Order: sequence, then C-alpha cells, then structure tokens
Amino acid sequence: MAETAFERFWELILGTITFNPGAFELIQTLPWGTRTALYIVILAGFSQAIGQAIVLFINRVKPFRFVLSLLIASILFAFSFIFWTLSTWIASHLLFWENASYLAVARTLGLAYAPLMLSFFVALPYLGVPISVLLSVWSFSAFLTGLPVALGIGFWQAFWCSALGWVVFQVLQRTIGRPVAAVGRWLANIGAGVKLVTDLKKLEQIVETRWQQVCENNSTNRQSRR
Repeated sequence: MAETAFERFWELILGTITFNPGAFELIQTLPWGTRTALYIVILAGFSQAIGQAIVLFINRVKPFRFVLSLLIASILFAFSFIFWTLSTWIASHLLFWENASYLAVARTLGLAYAPLMLSFFVALPYLGVPISVLLSVWSFSAFLTGLPVALGIGFWQAFWCSALGWVVFQVLQRTIGRPVAAVGRWLANIGAGVKLVTDLKKLEQIVETRWQQVCENNSTNRQSRR
C-alpha cells in the first residue's frame, strides 16, 4: 500500500521550511495530499488563534467558550486560505496558464503555510510584530519555491503570479470578503459569549484599569489587617 502524504507529514513540513522543492513535488503526487495541506492550514490557523488568545483572556472569556473561539478563529483562517488560493488561481489564468489546476495551487499554498504553525509566538511582548512579519515572509518564500514545481513554470513567472494573486486577494477581501468578515466577527462574539474588545488602545485601558483595581484592593487589605 502506497504511503500517504499524512504519513510523511513531518518530512513535508521540514522540506517546506527549508525550501526543498521535493516536498512540493510529494504533496502533489502522494495520496491525501489535498487533505494534508488542509490539515496544515487548520493547524496554522489554530496556532495563530493561540497567539491572539490574550484578547480572549482580557475579555474574560470562559474556558469552554475560549476553546470554541479558538476553533472558530481556525475555521475563519481556513476561509482566508481559500480566498488566497482562488485569487492566485485566477491570476495564473490571467497571466500565463489556461490549464492551471486549482487543487495544485491549493496544495502548494497549504503546504507553504507550514511556517505559520509557529504563529503562537506572536504573543511574545515586543517581538510579536517582527515575528509575524518574519513568518509571513517565510511562508510567502515557501510558496514561491513550490509554485514553479506545481505549475511547471519559472521563478519570475511564479513571482508575478503570486504578486497578482495577492492583489486580487486584497480586492476580494474588500468586496465579497466584507460580508464574510462581518459574519466572522459575529461568530467570534457568539463563540466568546461576549462582545469582544479587540482595539489595542481599549485593551490597554482595560488592563490598566484592572491593574489599578488589584493595587487598590491589595492596599485596602493591608490597611484592614493593621
């Protein structure tokens, strides 16, 4: 019985993060390639959700709803993957290839999401933004490594295809993606059980207020003991 892509999961991950074109060849040919690529996307989304979990902590989300919110965030992340795959596939048809396979692009992009499985590190104070940028560049570079393999094209053709795909992705996000984003925010609030505060300044104000309350309570307790 032939090995599946899932059985060689970690080999594929290692090959992706080290920019090995062979990993992208395997994801196209092994059984369960599409399914394994989707698993990677979901894990990357879950990792990103964990990295953003501080928002849920500050909003005092209950444990069950906390887990539910993470799952919803992972699913919404997968939808963004679908949009980006679609935009790249459209770009490939517009620029160069009439016979580009949507699933081939999806498997390539899904595997290229492997570096984003480290997205939980974005929760680190001060280092979160640089790490987020690094992971995004890492993932995009992996995509550029795999796209020529998947579509049988040159590097610069893959680069312009990816660049145009990104532009189309931005357009989709700002048009048909707006209702999806609105539904996503609604689902996030439903899952959390409260209306989530996500604005950075408001979150800082909440943390400062609670810290002041803790300090005042400690001061009151000390005085009462005396």
